[in-house]
Amino acid sequence: MNIKFDLNMNQTQKLIMTQEMRQSIEILQLTVMELNGLIETEIMENPVLEFNEVSIKEIVPISEDGGPLKGELVKEEPVPEQQPKEEIQWEEYFHSMENADYRGQVQASAEPDDEYGFEKFTANEKTLYEYLHFQFKMLKKNLTDQEKRIGEYLIDCIDDNGYLIIDMDYVMSILEVQEACIQKMIGIIQGFDPCGVGCRNIEECLLIQLRQMGYDDDEVYLDIVKNHLLDLADNQFKRIAQDTGLAVEDVYEFKEVLKSLEPKPGREFSSSERVSYVIPDGSIEIVNGELVVKVNDVSAPRLRINNYYKSLLKNPDKNDETKLYLEKKLDSAVFLIKSIEQRRDTIKKVINAIAESQRSFFFEGVGDLRPLTLKTIAEMIDVHESTVSRAIRGKYIQTPKGTFALKFFFKRGFAQGQEDRSSDAIKQLIQEYIEKEDKKRPLSDQKISELLQQKNLDVARRTVAKYREALLIQPSSKRKEYR
Repeated sequence: MNIKFDLNMNQTQKLIMTQEMRQSIEILQLTVMELNGLIETEIMENPVLEFNEVSIKEIVPISEDGGPLKGELVKEEPVPEQQPKEEIQWEEYFHSMENADYRGQVQASAEPDDEYGFEKFTANEKTLYEYLHFQFKMLKKNLTDQEKRIGEYLIDCIDDNGYLIIDMDYVMSILEVQEACIQKMIGIIQGFDPCGVGCRNIEECLLIQLRQMGYDDDEVYLDIVKNHLLDLADNQFKRIAQDTGLAVEDVYEFKEVLKSLEPKPGREFSSSERVSYVIPDGSIEIVNGELVVKVNDVSAPRLRINNYYKSLLKNPDKNDETKLYLEKKLDSAVFLIKSIEQRRDTIKKVINAIAESQRSFFFEGVGDLRPLTLKTIAEMIDVHESTVSRAIRGKYIQTPKGTFALKFFFKRGFAQGQEDRSSDAIKQLIQEYIEKEDKKRPLSDQKISELLQQKNLDVARRTVAKYREALLIQPSSKRKEYR
């Protein structure tokens, strides 16, 4: 075997993405909040950038030959060959953009009252912890210092659903108290509002509420909760009636009482971790019977070049080092501005394509939602599927039927004659069938599948079961009523 070191030159082709292309792709997939965070970081790092107080439509830098540098939508496959970067003539660019940092129509800045603010979407609501501590303070004067310490600790161990999540041995060791003292304070907290708070499991939650409703003396009903709760959930009324001596009708009536109780007592209170607002990236409106697409300018703050650094670049006394630094920062700033505008244009084209494809939905509703794929939209706006996927990531749109994530409009379909129906339309049909069914003889998944086949919709029983579970609808055995 002859082993030796040697140098060889091979010519190969590779897909190379420039830093500018990567940045453009990353900006496209950012949500509103992520984009605003990126812009704030860029403004801190790049002194030539600043917020623009007016709404501008587009930016088109001027090339050496006087023509605009037009940007195409991001298209990842195939990657075009890298072209030499054109040097921007900044003095000519600034002259063409005099009194306007972007080319296009300039509108006056909006009034402060018209701007988006988080305070318009959220309210300072009282939390469950604040409400419980408030009630506990009303009792403090009748408690010892030790009991106050135990009560405050236990309240802090209650989760957002109102359940007390503790390990008794751990609490006894950390507070250095007896179990009887802890049980006493748990009993006091369980008497607070909302009814059922401080429970340690679902059985205890239901028992607390039943006792407050006056079921203290009805041990047979309390026994059902303690020992037959799973049988009750499975509608095993006859078995429960045999074990308790109650009539089947009484057991059924008791289940209806349990269904009226709250299994999560803390649900009515707000949670600081729950997001209660979204900022739509665009809107679709119906004007004179036509769909009009608008892009929300608030979703991406406009940027411009600082006038002071413009004047520095125009100054003939500037040295080469200053010129090189300014041109580097200006290149970065203009590409960021251009990428943001390109992101806006891409999102608008995607929304326009969705409006065209799902036109009947915006006039009629979910029942007319059609199957739609990323490939269909990509072909309509002449981009790659991955570009569409990035463009709809975390984006929302306001429509006459409500505010939806853009991903909502992409559905798989089922054939129905010459037209297709989306999965959401099938779910709506299933829900309508179940709402109209005879409660004493509820429809099985197989029967619903047969009803859909009568409408020329070939939906299997397993698919019906999957959609029913997605709608949080119980199977027919648990929907059956006995009166």
